[in-house]
Amino acid sequence: MSKGPEGRSDRPTMAESQLSELQNMRVLLEEARGLSTNLAYHRRARLQSTIGEALDEVDQQIEELRATKG
Repeated sequence: MSKGPEGRSDRPTMAESQLSELQNMRVLLEEARGLSTNLAYHRRARLQSTIGEALDEVDQQIEELRATKG
């Protein structure tokens, strides 16, 4: 296995992998929020609320991972 400049593996750590996955999920949720504008008002409001809650949860998990990583 190759080592990076600081003597550690070039493979991402579990926390780095999780952070990357959460950031990707956040991008997809933002895209979903944008696409929801084409829905009828009552459906849009409910969906955007659910997406907002999911984004809040993802943001919280990202912050927790960054806190434990750094």
